[in-house]
Amino acid sequence: MNKIVLGIGEIVWDCLPGGRKLGGAPVNFAYHCKELGAESYPVSAVGNDALGDETLQQCRSYGLCTDYIGRNSLPTSRVLVTLDTAGVPSYEIVENVAWDALEATSKVLSLAAGADAVCWGSLSQRSAGSRNAIMKILEAVPKDAIRVFDINIRQKYYSRDIIEESLDKATVLKLNEDELPLVLNLIGANGIDDIIKRYSLDYLIYTSGASFSEIHSPDGVISHMETPKVEVADTVGAGDCFTAAFVTSVLNGSSPSEAHAKAVSMSAWLCTLPGAINTLKR
Repeated sequence: MNKIVLGIGEIVWDCLPGGRKLGGAPVNFAYHCKELGAESYPVSAVGNDALGDETLQQCRSYGLCTDYIGRNSLPTSRVLVTLDTAGVPSYEIVENVAWDALEATSKVLSLAAGADAVCWGSLSQRSAGSRNAIMKILEAVPKDAIRVFDINIRQKYYSRDIIEESLDKATVLKLNEDELPLVLNLIGANGIDDIIKRYSLDYLIYTSGASFSEIHSPDGVISHMETPKVEVADTVGAGDCFTAAFVTSVLNGSSPSEAHAKAVSMSAWLCTLPGAINTLKR
């Protein structure tokens, strides 16, 4: 495919009931884009600690480049993940970790200047330093690149300012059934169409868990698909896989509807496997 894709933000160890697994939305996204043929890079930070060493080693074992994962004196991130009876996760996220000090280095900015697509969320902007770095990186991304704000609201780590500034930078917004009413209330929008118009979005991706998902454009709903019924191991990382499949498909020239179908299929497959990072090659 020869397309450059960046996943910017948190990189964490998900502490699941069955053990630790590497995760974090940006690294999940980058991994799945790589699996689907893109030249993809996680942009994040880990600590100068043993878990940071393990993180970099694990990323390399997954075939991910670690050249844009910085290191600093803060600890490498851990997240306690609990699953409900349907396999849906909830998260307890430790503060003051390495990715809270993410940096927009000249090396990262050079990479961003050649990006075809980039994805980021709200959690990684909880510290002023990382938020400023992410905005600086996004400024370096070409204007014609796909810029996905996959909002991924977690706990208290969001604000109106974070959401609006990211929407100003985005061409695509992705959110779920819990996040949509929260966003509408925070920014004072009257619905999906109002969000798209206000921020000149190309697409708004709306997911409603086990029910359905939709792709909205300035012309309205252009694709609606029911969620496949599968035997769920857990849903950790399914949304990141969905985003990766949609983005890589569009970069490959697929229509939004075709990209949507690929995203639904790939994310459903991932739900049958434990954890966020699993091969998509069937």
